[in-house]
Amino acid sequence: MEIEERLERIERLMLLSSKSVLDTSEVALMLNISPSRVRHSVCERNIPHYKQGRLTYFKKSEIEEWLLERKVPTNEEIERKAATYTAINRKN
Repeated sequence: MEIEERLERIERLMLLSSKSVLDTSEVALMLNISPSRVRHSVCERNIPHYKQGRLTYFKKSEIEEWLLERKVPTNEEIERKAATYTAINRKN
């Protein structure tokens, strides 16, 4: 049964790749979280979404952007920023 579940998940993920508007269960699959967690994020207005009556929809591109909002800088990026800051603010 595990193989069938995996195949179903793969099929659903492949279907997601062709869609631009998703429902709650599809976003849950995309984010690998439960649909209830997605609904909770909607209620808290933590995730970009659209309402059509009682239905909730998500723009796939906005979910992808939302996922990448909080980039953690690499050590190299931090060092470059520190070097720039030091060069600009160096007291003679």
